[in-house]
Amino acid sequence: MKPEEKYKKLIKETKEFFEKQRCHKAAIGLSGGIDSSLTAKIAVDAIGKENITGLIMPEKTSRPESAEYAKELAEQLGIKVIEVNINEFFRPFWKLLGWEQNRASKTNIKPRIRMTILYNYANAHNTLVLGTSNKTEIVLGYFTKHGDGATDFVPLGDLYKTEVFEIAKIAGIPEKIISRKPSAELEENQTDEKDLGMSYKEVDKILEKKEQGTSEKKLIKEFGEKAKKILERIKANKHKTEPTGKIRFK
Repeated sequence: MKPEEKYKKLIKETKEFFEKQRCHKAAIGLSGGIDSSLTAKIAVDAIGKENITGLIMPEKTSRPESAEYAKELAEQLGIKVIEVNINEFFRPFWKLLGWEQNRASKTNIKPRIRMTILYNYANAHNTLVLGTSNKTEIVLGYFTKHGDGATDFVPLGDLYKTEVFEIAKIAGIPEKIISRKPSAELEENQTDEKDLGMSYKEVDKILEKKEQGTSEKKLIKEFGEKAKKILERIKANKHKTEPTGKIRFK
């Protein structure tokens, strides 16, 4: 399917989802990155710009251009935007919790605070929350459980990151957003590809072959340590990608 056809399908199915839910309003966290920008554009084309609210939620490790790009996109799309600086939300946690914080607890609290703000807004305005994760992130478990992984609908959920780049171009997302290095900005100088140890192009090639039924043995033979690393990440994150694990009696 060509990018243009995929984009039409994204709009159609997003519109159908909101019709089935009998809700025509959406809230989305705008980061100034490609995933949230494309998700916002899809939502505008599916249910109308007057029904979309973008929440920009920066904190001290956010790059200055992130909020700037998010605001520019919101203006381009004609959607309402609200900015909430989340730095002040951390202090009660550090003050009231009686244990030492580590890297994981400090970084993951950020998307969980953003999720809480998004759902508070959604509840207060009879609105659904649109997620911005793509298929690559979802399969790898490269997201914060009960943070950016908590949503009502994920338009990009069946698109690999490389497909997101292709569709963003035909959807009219600004080039300066498309060309940014993907980053959750949970730490200074953090990038997705640095975390993953390879480019999204390499990751998607491995994931696509895995989806087509290529065995782990063959993947490792073809892609070496990179495939091994990806497969290990998928297994280690089963608690995130299959969160309803339980003991079965039947």
